[in-house]
Amino acid sequence: MKYYSAVNKKICLTILYSSEEYQIQTFAGEYRDLKCLIQDRLFTDDFGQCGGMGRCGTCIVRICGMKEGSGFIRNEGTTLQRIAPGIEDIRLACQIPVDDRLSNVTIALM
Repeated sequence: MKYYSAVNKKICLTILYSSEEYQIQTFAGEYRDLKCLIQDRLFTDDFGQCGGMGRCGTCIVRICGMKEGSGFIRNEGTTLQRIAPGIEDIRLACQIPVDDRLSNVTIALM
């Protein structure tokens, strides 16, 4: 029963894209990662070209207010160091799971 309630927990977040602000509501487990959510809800062009491998850097986002606990996985750290060294609060959307850590955060597409 715990799994069921965790999966159905509502997540509300704000996404900034093309000078617009979008209020998004989703549920934990509805999307594999943040990249999939953004592509599905905002119909972005040229966003996430490597299909979630963390290599291309085309799904780079700035996240404000995310709870701790989501460290770099796969190629994310190397890719971010290559394309945006020293910039704070940036991540690759393809490497961020859609879970309660995204609740009440603001995400800006770079």
